[in-house]
Amino acid sequence: MSKMKIGINVFSNKIEHGHPSFEIPFQRGGFDFTVCHFSPGEYSVKEACAKIKEVMEKCRERGVEIIVNHEWQNFEHNCMGKDGWDWAQSGDGCHRLNLPDEYKQTLAQQENCVGVMYDEFEHTIINRNLSLSLASKGKIKENVFPLLKEKNIVKQGELLSAQLKEYANSIKEKGVKTLCGEHVFPVLFHTFARNGITPNFKSQKESYSNVQYAVAAGAALEYNTELFNCVDLWYRMKCPGHTPKEMFSNLCFAFLAGVDRVYVETAHHFIDKDKDGNDIYNEYGKKYSEFAKNYRNATRDYNVRDYRPEIGIIRYDNGFWGQKDPFMWRFMLFGNKDIKPVKQSYEWIQAMRTVTHGETSKYGISWDKISPWSLRKHRSFASMNAAAVFDDKVRRDKLESLKLCFLCGESIEEQTLADVYALVKDGLTVVTPKRFLPDELKSMVNGAYSEIADGKGKWMVSENLCSRRVRKNAAPSLGNKGEIRLCFGENRVVRLKIDKNGEGFTVLKR
Repeated sequence: MSKMKIGINVFSNKIEHGHPSFEIPFQRGGFDFTVCHFSPGEYSVKEACAKIKEVMEKCRERGVEIIVNHEWQNFEHNCMGKDGWDWAQSGDGCHRLNLPDEYKQTLAQQENCVGVMYDEFEHTIINRNLSLSLASKGKIKENVFPLLKEKNIVKQGELLSAQLKEYANSIKEKGVKTLCGEHVFPVLFHTFARNGITPNFKSQKESYSNVQYAVAAGAALEYNTELFNCVDLWYRMKCPGHTPKEMFSNLCFAFLAGVDRVYVETAHHFIDKDKDGNDIYNEYGKKYSEFAKNYRNATRDYNVRDYRPEIGIIRYDNGFWGQKDPFMWRFMLFGNKDIKPVKQSYEWIQAMRTVTHGETSKYGISWDKISPWSLRKHRSFASMNAAAVFDDKVRRDKLESLKLCFLCGESIEEQTLADVYALVKDGLTVVTPKRFLPDELKSMVNGAYSEIADGKGKWMVSENLCSRRVRKNAAPSLGNKGEIRLCFGENRVVRLKIDKNGEGFTVLKR
């Protein structure tokens, strides 16, 4: 049996001073951990260690775990401490969180410290520290890691993978238990997980929650990691930008979907003042309290590592979610302005459109993208039948539950393709552009769409993975429109009927 730990997102000074955003949730239903924002750059290293130790001890006294969140460096260029330690420069001309060993060791020494969170890490990478550029009106344009000088998508991805591994090791080798990001966009989960960074997806925000889950859960399943979930009350520039019911539904989804840790960003929106000036729970606080009382100690007989998807999308993890508009999102991969998305970069987004019964856009997976599609009202949940996204390195043991699989992107490893070829012989249906088809079958492709039988399975060959014919012929595996279906272990099935407004769902009998 497994339990899901629940938490809240707060700021260090609000813990230190007994702020109601910490104290009231603690008193009314409780929580297991806090994600605590801490900005050490205003201190010397010695002072920062003493301050965060004090915060961690205050949490420990209450029996609460803590994940120490670092976000301020994403918005401030000058992160030099009083003693000359630069918290965001490592000597290579790039801007990224730079923690001193003494600070890492302080975190490692506290038993209730779960680890370090680098807030919106993937965002800073793929958008090249966009927040710094905006704050400086375009004067500051600094990478997170050194970039490749040649225009090669796969080599740039390999370089980033090596850099992330070295970065994660530099933190965890000092005893810090966990390093996680907090992903705005449904990308780089696999590259992070492969290199020791725990997947942590945002719900609500500007994405479909269960699309984010399908990608993050695929990474957690493929690389046998935990899965964290931030239920984020922000929507574009508004907070709270989602209703209390939508927040509650996303918390419940996390439990049903096998997530290991879930928390709400941010808890101060739970609190209002009554007519006498007293701190009271508003509707957000009441819904969080209801969830905590019902689910904090609830058990499941599965978690995300027991997920058995029936639909798989295999694609090269290039950091592309559809970024391209006149104002914000730069048309580039891995934060490298010289490496542009190509036709193949869109294929996994096309595949996701097919998987969601046409509910997601074929151009991008987020309401962040400025387009006619993004004018529609935000929804948290899209139709989806037991889907997961894998990277180009996934192996057969993670794919054996699949009934339908899409092959996408710039590159897929030969062993992965060999495993997929073998599974087709055993009965798998694969949708693919011609280039990933076995060589001996390529001469059988005829026209814009072809179906080729292969052993007990078949190939559906198209250069458009969300074409009308692909969607029609894949329909038997796509499940019911308006429903979410999740499969775990040998026989655990979760079925959810999505509300008309997309904010919640009803749990259906199996």
